[in-house]
Amino acid sequence: MSSIPECWVSHGLSEESRKKAEIELNETDERRAVALEELRAKIAVHSEGASNVTLKNYDDEFLIRFLRARKFDSERAYTLLVSYVKFRRVHGDMVDGVTLEMIIPFLQHKLPFIMKDRDAQGRRVLVFQPARLDSQLFKQAEMQRAILYVLDATIQDPETQVNGFIMIEDYTGLTLKKMLTFDQKLMKRMIELVQDAFPARFKGIHLYNQPWFFSLLWGFAKPFLKQKLRDRVSGP
Repeated sequence: MSSIPECWVSHGLSEESRKKAEIELNETDERRAVALEELRAKIAVHSEGASNVTLKNYDDEFLIRFLRARKFDSERAYTLLVSYVKFRRVHGDMVDGVTLEMIIPFLQHKLPFIMKDRDAQGRRVLVFQPARLDSQLFKQAEMQRAILYVLDATIQDPETQVNGFIMIEDYTGLTLKKMLTFDQKLMKRMIELVQDAFPARFKGIHLYNQPWFFSLLWGFAKPFLKQKLRDRVSGP
Protein backbone atom coordinates (compact mmCIF):
# COMPACT_ATOMS: atom_id res chain seq x y z
CA MET A 1 0.00 0.00 0.00
CA SER A 2 1.42 3.36 -1.01
CA SER A 3 1.55 5.98 1.70
CA ILE A 4 -1.07 8.73 1.74
CA PRO A 5 0.39 12.19 1.05
CA GLU A 6 1.03 14.16 4.24
CA CYS A 7 -1.23 16.98 3.09
CA TRP A 8 -4.19 14.58 3.23
CA VAL A 9 -3.66 13.67 6.87
CA SER A 10 -6.06 15.08 9.46
CA HIS A 11 -4.56 16.99 12.35
CA GLY A 12 -7.77 18.16 14.01
CA LEU A 13 -9.11 21.70 14.21
CA SER A 14 -6.93 24.69 14.98
CA GLU A 15 -8.22 27.29 17.40
CA GLU A 16 -8.68 29.73 14.51
CA SER A 17 -10.80 27.21 12.62
CA ARG A 18 -12.85 26.49 15.74
CA LYS A 19 -13.73 30.18 15.93
CA LYS A 20 -14.55 30.25 12.22
CA ALA A 21 -16.79 27.20 12.62
CA GLU A 22 -18.71 28.95 15.37
CA ILE A 23 -19.09 32.22 13.46
CA GLU A 24 -19.70 30.89 9.93
CA LEU A 25 -21.22 27.46 10.55
CA ASN A 26 -23.07 27.97 13.85
CA GLU A 27 -20.99 25.17 15.35
CA THR A 28 -20.84 25.00 19.12
CA ASP A 29 -20.64 21.96 21.38
CA GLU A 30 -24.32 22.33 22.18
CA ARG A 31 -25.46 22.90 18.59
CA ARG A 32 -23.30 20.01 17.36
CA ALA A 33 -24.92 17.60 19.83
CA VAL A 34 -28.44 18.77 19.01
CA ALA A 35 -27.88 18.72 15.24
CA LEU A 36 -26.41 15.22 15.35
CA GLU A 37 -29.44 14.04 17.30
CA GLU A 38 -31.79 15.69 14.80
CA LEU A 39 -29.95 14.20 11.85
CA ARG A 40 -29.92 10.73 13.39
CA ALA A 41 -33.66 11.02 14.01
CA LYS A 42 -34.22 11.79 10.32
CA ILE A 43 -32.06 8.85 9.30
CA ALA A 44 -33.96 6.54 11.68
CA VAL A 45 -37.33 7.32 10.06
CA HIS A 46 -35.95 7.52 6.52
CA SER A 47 -37.86 5.50 3.97
CA GLU A 48 -36.39 4.62 0.59
CA GLY A 49 -39.53 5.87 -1.13
CA ALA A 50 -39.01 7.89 -4.28
CA SER A 51 -35.34 8.51 -3.46
CA ASN A 52 -34.58 4.77 -3.66
CA VAL A 53 -31.79 5.31 -1.15
CA THR A 54 -30.91 3.18 1.87
CA LEU A 55 -29.22 4.97 4.77
CA LYS A 56 -27.01 3.31 7.36
CA ASN A 57 -26.10 3.92 10.99
CA TYR A 58 -23.22 6.31 10.32
CA ASP A 59 -20.78 7.43 13.00
CA ASP A 60 -20.63 11.00 14.29
CA GLU A 61 -17.38 11.79 12.51
CA PHE A 62 -18.96 10.99 9.15
CA LEU A 63 -22.20 12.90 9.80
CA ILE A 64 -20.35 16.01 11.00
CA ARG A 65 -19.09 16.50 7.45
CA PHE A 66 -22.63 16.95 6.20
CA LEU A 67 -23.62 19.24 9.04
CA ARG A 68 -20.60 21.48 8.49
CA ALA A 69 -21.28 21.60 4.77
CA ARG A 70 -24.79 22.87 5.50
CA LYS A 71 -24.04 25.13 8.49
CA PHE A 72 -25.56 22.73 11.00
CA ASP A 73 -29.00 22.86 9.42
CA SER A 74 -30.00 19.24 10.02
CA GLU A 75 -32.71 19.26 7.34
CA ARG A 76 -30.32 20.46 4.65
CA ALA A 77 -27.63 18.08 5.92
CA TYR A 78 -30.09 15.19 5.64
CA THR A 79 -30.95 16.19 2.05
CA LEU A 80 -27.25 16.31 1.21
CA LEU A 81 -26.67 12.89 2.77
CA VAL A 82 -29.46 11.36 0.69
CA SER A 83 -28.03 12.95 -2.47
CA TYR A 84 -24.54 11.74 -1.54
CA VAL A 85 -25.67 8.13 -1.12
CA LYS A 86 -27.85 8.21 -4.23
CA PHE A 87 -25.07 9.66 -6.38
CA ARG A 88 -22.71 6.85 -5.38
CA ARG A 89 -25.34 4.21 -6.02
CA VAL A 90 -26.14 5.60 -9.48
CA HIS A 91 -22.49 6.26 -10.37
CA GLY A 92 -20.92 3.25 -8.73
CA ASP A 93 -18.17 3.18 -11.36
CA MET A 94 -16.66 6.25 -9.66
CA VAL A 95 -16.21 4.58 -6.28
CA ASP A 96 -16.47 0.78 -6.48
CA GLY A 97 -13.13 -0.88 -5.93
CA VAL A 98 -11.06 2.30 -6.31
CA THR A 99 -7.76 2.20 -4.40
CA LEU A 100 -4.90 4.64 -3.90
CA GLU A 101 -2.69 2.45 -6.09
CA MET A 102 -5.14 2.87 -8.96
CA ILE A 103 -5.02 6.66 -8.85
CA ILE A 104 -1.27 7.11 -8.26
CA PRO A 105 -0.65 7.50 -12.05
CA PHE A 106 -3.17 10.35 -12.14
CA LEU A 107 -1.53 12.08 -9.19
CA GLN A 108 1.87 11.69 -10.86
CA HIS A 109 0.46 13.49 -13.91
CA LYS A 110 -1.18 16.08 -11.62
CA LEU A 111 -4.71 15.00 -12.51
CA PRO A 112 -5.63 16.56 -10.12
CA PHE A 113 -2.88 18.42 -8.27
CA ILE A 114 -3.28 19.24 -4.57
CA MET A 115 -1.24 22.18 -3.39
CA LYS A 116 0.80 21.31 -0.33
CA ASP A 117 -0.13 24.49 1.53
CA ARG A 118 -3.58 25.93 2.15
CA ASP A 119 -4.43 29.43 0.99
CA ALA A 120 -4.50 32.43 3.34
CA GLN A 121 -8.04 31.54 4.42
CA GLY A 122 -7.19 27.95 5.29
CA ARG A 123 -8.83 26.44 2.23
CA ARG A 124 -7.50 23.35 0.49
CA VAL A 125 -6.47 24.19 -3.10
CA LEU A 126 -7.15 21.75 -5.93
CA VAL A 127 -5.64 22.47 -9.35
CA PHE A 128 -7.03 21.01 -12.57
CA GLN A 129 -5.19 21.30 -15.88
CA PRO A 130 -7.34 19.73 -18.62
CA ALA A 131 -4.52 19.86 -21.17
CA ARG A 132 -2.68 17.24 -19.09
CA LEU A 133 -5.35 14.63 -19.83
CA ASP A 134 -3.69 12.37 -22.38
CA SER A 135 -6.41 10.25 -23.93
CA GLN A 136 -3.79 7.69 -24.94
CA LEU A 137 -3.00 7.09 -21.26
CA PHE A 138 -6.15 7.97 -19.35
CA LYS A 139 -9.87 8.01 -19.85
CA GLN A 140 -11.95 10.93 -18.65
CA ALA A 141 -14.11 8.66 -16.50
CA GLU A 142 -10.97 7.28 -14.82
CA MET A 143 -9.77 10.80 -14.06
CA GLN A 144 -13.09 11.52 -12.39
CA ARG A 145 -12.58 8.49 -10.18
CA ALA A 146 -9.22 9.93 -9.15
CA ILE A 147 -10.76 13.34 -8.43
CA LEU A 148 -13.48 11.84 -6.25
CA TYR A 149 -10.93 9.69 -4.42
CA VAL A 150 -8.89 12.81 -3.65
CA LEU A 151 -11.98 14.68 -2.49
CA ASP A 152 -12.99 11.77 -0.25
CA ALA A 153 -9.52 11.60 1.25
CA THR A 154 -9.07 15.31 1.87
CA ILE A 155 -12.56 15.93 3.29
CA GLN A 156 -11.72 13.65 6.22
CA ASP A 157 -9.66 16.53 7.58
CA PRO A 158 -11.76 18.74 9.92
CA GLU A 159 -9.75 21.76 8.79
CA THR A 160 -10.96 21.20 5.24
CA GLN A 161 -14.53 20.57 6.40
CA VAL A 162 -14.59 23.99 8.06
CA ASN A 163 -12.49 26.04 5.64
CA GLY A 164 -13.50 24.34 2.43
CA PHE A 165 -11.93 24.06 -1.01
CA ILE A 166 -11.09 26.36 -3.83
CA MET A 167 -10.52 25.02 -7.31
CA ILE A 168 -8.14 26.41 -9.88
CA GLU A 169 -8.79 25.39 -13.47
CA ASP A 170 -5.77 26.20 -15.62
CA TYR A 171 -6.50 25.89 -19.34
CA THR A 172 -2.94 26.51 -20.50
CA GLY A 173 -2.16 24.38 -23.54
CA LEU A 174 -5.74 23.20 -24.10
CA THR A 175 -6.51 22.79 -27.80
CA LEU A 176 -9.88 22.85 -29.49
CA LYS A 177 -9.28 19.30 -30.69
CA LYS A 178 -8.76 18.07 -27.14
CA MET A 179 -11.69 20.04 -25.76
CA LEU A 180 -14.02 18.46 -28.32
CA THR A 181 -13.13 15.03 -26.90
CA PHE A 182 -14.53 15.93 -23.46
CA ASP A 183 -17.61 13.87 -22.60
CA GLN A 184 -20.45 16.27 -21.80
CA LYS A 185 -22.32 13.65 -19.74
CA LEU A 186 -19.27 13.20 -17.54
CA MET A 187 -18.84 16.95 -17.22
CA LYS A 188 -22.44 17.26 -16.09
CA ARG A 189 -21.86 14.44 -13.59
CA MET A 190 -18.98 16.33 -11.96
CA ILE A 191 -21.10 19.47 -11.68
CA GLU A 192 -23.82 17.43 -9.96
CA LEU A 193 -21.25 15.98 -7.54
CA VAL A 194 -19.81 19.33 -6.53
CA GLN A 195 -23.14 21.12 -6.19
CA ASP A 196 -25.42 18.58 -4.61
CA ALA A 197 -23.73 15.32 -3.65
CA PHE A 198 -20.55 16.00 -1.72
CA PRO A 199 -20.18 17.21 1.91
CA ALA A 200 -17.82 20.11 1.38
CA ARG A 201 -17.75 23.88 1.14
CA PHE A 202 -16.64 24.82 -2.36
CA LYS A 203 -15.70 28.44 -1.86
CA GLY A 204 -14.48 29.40 -5.30
CA ILE A 205 -13.58 28.24 -8.80
CA HIS A 206 -10.88 30.31 -10.49
CA LEU A 207 -10.34 29.99 -14.25
CA TYR A 208 -7.01 30.87 -15.86
CA ASN A 209 -5.62 31.10 -19.38
CA GLN A 210 -8.85 30.26 -21.13
CA PRO A 211 -8.41 29.82 -24.90
CA TRP A 212 -10.55 31.71 -27.41
CA PHE A 213 -12.93 28.76 -27.75
CA PHE A 214 -13.56 28.49 -24.00
CA SER A 215 -16.99 30.06 -24.50
CA LEU A 216 -18.13 26.76 -26.02
CA LEU A 217 -17.19 24.88 -22.85
CA TRP A 218 -18.61 27.55 -20.57
CA GLY A 219 -21.80 27.67 -22.63
CA PHE A 220 -22.35 23.98 -21.91
CA ALA A 221 -21.54 24.11 -18.19
CA LYS A 222 -23.22 27.37 -17.19
CA PRO A 223 -26.88 26.22 -17.44
CA PHE A 224 -26.17 23.41 -14.96
CA LEU A 225 -24.59 25.69 -12.36
CA LYS A 226 -26.80 26.98 -9.59
CA GLN A 227 -26.57 30.70 -8.98
CA LYS A 228 -24.61 30.27 -5.74
CA LEU A 229 -21.82 28.32 -7.44
CA ARG A 230 -21.98 30.46 -10.57
CA ASP A 231 -21.32 33.52 -8.43
CA ARG A 232 -18.17 31.85 -7.11
CA VAL A 233 -16.67 31.30 -10.55
CA SER A 234 -14.16 33.93 -11.55
CA GLY A 235 -12.53 34.29 -14.93
CA PRO A 236 -15.04 33.33 -17.66
